[in-house]
Amino acid sequence: MLLVGLAPGLSGCALINSCTYEERSVTAFNAVIENGEATLRAEISVNESRGSLELRAFTPNITGTLKGHVTSVILTNTADPSFQLSIPVDRPESPAIASGILIQTPGDTSPDLAGLYERIAGNGAVLEVRTDLASPSSLTIPLTVTQKQDWFRPRNCY
Repeated sequence: MLLVGLAPGLSGCALINSCTYEERSVTAFNAVIENGEATLRAEISVNESRGSLELRAFTPNITGTLKGHVTSVILTNTADPSFQLSIPVDRPESPAIASGILIQTPGDTSPDLAGLYERIAGNGAVLEVRTDLASPSSLTIPLTVTQKQDWFRPRNCY
């Protein structure tokens, strides 16, 4: 009988209403269009959690007609030129130039995503793209914040 009496509390929100972590996220975007085609289209996102759930996640989604010619992609910041985050270029069979996710949990030293949210949220993020082409051999693409949400407690914590 005791278990029956506890079931509503356990299955409902009684245990999960007191979230012990917070989240924040930012997304930035830009595209280079030439002759009606996206030479390069970049959308990057950073998501962070703090409290009982701690992690940082960086998700690049970089596509375009330069696929197959990009040799490196580096995220920099106009306010902090010493900051550089190398974004892995996808394998040739991938339709994207760079995609996937980089995750840092407590104790991880690589990838170092500390301060990335602030750098992107401050509208100072820039992509430095190198190619194997004579023109363009490199592109500098400033990113503009399209979505930003500072620390909040999720409504449906699990």
